[in-house]
Amino acid sequence: MEALVTGGAQGIGYQIVESLINDGFSVTVFDINPETLNKAKTRFGCKVFEVDVSIESDVKQALSQLHTLDVLINNAGIWKPELLKNLDIATQRTVWETNVIGTLNCTKHALPILQEKDSSCIINLTSAASRTNSPGLGMYAASKSAIETLTRQWSLELAPIRVNAVGPGMIITEGTAPNYEGKALELRSIAVPLKRIGDAKDIAQLVSFLASPESSYITGQVVFVDGGVTAGSPGHN
Repeated sequence: MEALVTGGAQGIGYQIVESLINDGFSVTVFDINPETLNKAKTRFGCKVFEVDVSIESDVKQALSQLHTLDVLINNAGIWKPELLKNLDIATQRTVWETNVIGTLNCTKHALPILQEKDSSCIINLTSAASRTNSPGLGMYAASKSAIETLTRQWSLELAPIRVNAVGPGMIITEGTAPNYEGKALELRSIAVPLKRIGDAKDIAQLVSFLASPESSYITGQVVFVDGGVTAGSPGHN
């Protein structure tokens, strides 16, 4: 079984790569960072490509070197928090182009390979931010809402290829760790119904399930792994 993970050389993507390899997949990684790509290649022995997913020609060229693919995981994404009054349009355009156009580029050009097998699947990464309506996120939350819409749309358009999305909540990675230092970890945990901040493994475990035959009757779904954050606000006694 062959899988492609975009943004797979760091953070949640890196954990997804490790989980899939443990499940017996051969994994290819796309990432924009050559240093972390080399580390992933050394650690896992996987194929790696330095790719900016927002550039269609780069994506097309890299995918032309893959001859078989069972699972596409569109994980690559960025966020640039900005309040509207201070928002820089060019900055937010990069968020949209990476998160949404990047997902579109990879899915479009992977599709001919994925369609060679009825059991193929696509897993897109969204975010709890699409539901919590937090201020100051620029285009990030909107881009993730777009990905959820595309997930449902493609599940109908591309069947029997299965298309689902996974939405992380507050997750500690090397990139987000500074947000949880000291008292911040306790304060943020209190806001989660399950009273803890998630780990990248929490996300990877669900991705592994959705990539497996055990989920063969699941498509068009957006599943949040967020400790209950998107369920709503708890009542007061």
